[in-house]
Amino acid sequence: MKIYHDLQQGSAEWLAIRKGKPSTSKLASIITASKGDLSKSRIGYIRELIGECFAPEWEEFAGNKYTDRGIELEPEAREAFQATVDFKVNEVGGVLGDDGVSWCSPDGVVFDQTGDIVSGLEVKCPSPRVHIGYVLDGVLPAAYKQQVHGAMAITRANTWHFWSYFPGLRPFHMIVERDDYTTKVATALAEFVTEYKTALNEVTPLIALPVDVAPDPEPPTFKPLTFGKASASEPDTVTPKKKRKGGEK
Repeated sequence: MKIYHDLQQGSAEWLAIRKGKPSTSKLASIITASKGDLSKSRIGYIRELIGECFAPEWEEFAGNKYTDRGIELEPEAREAFQATVDFKVNEVGGVLGDDGVSWCSPDGVVFDQTGDIVSGLEVKCPSPRVHIGYVLDGVLPAAYKQQVHGAMAITRANTWHFWSYFPGLRPFHMIVERDDYTTKVATALAEFVTEYKTALNEVTPLIALPVDVAPDPEPPTFKPLTFGKASASEPDTVTPKKKRKGGEK
């Protein structure tokens, strides 16, 4: 596992690092909320991730007024959460899982004395209608179940704080603990990563441009994409090289 302490979420560098990596924010496309099994929709997400590897400039979703509002209110919401607890909430750019592929962008993390993540924070700034629904239901919203448990699976944390915030209303705070569902999510995510790597390796020769075009009659050669394990150094990135000899079209 690698923690990106100095990476700024939302920056160009952050966006580039996340490309081609399955993120906890998209776990609903991978894992079912009810049983923690692999979802049929994962096939489409695999294709989306492969597309990010070869066309990193393409954005499937560029945000809307609701996501923009959430980003704008997040610092205020995190500050409000910090005021209610007796531990320090730290901002990090992201966390890369032990598999060197899975990615988590927490809204905050809590470290122990050794620097390990023991807990984290997921902030939501919904509309009044949605926020009131969270308060009345009194449980972790199903829409974020995979995301929260996936964050614990990747960071190895034992708890995660869900914080729904709307200015002028009482916030909703739910502490989620690691349980059997967390284990199921971790298992399903590992299976997904294996499927994704296999699909990526299979499709690379079919869609990647040749690294060098050899003289006839030899066929063109391709540089395969590989994933590296997370370590103290920079992880391998999934960025195909596109090199052609001058004059070729």
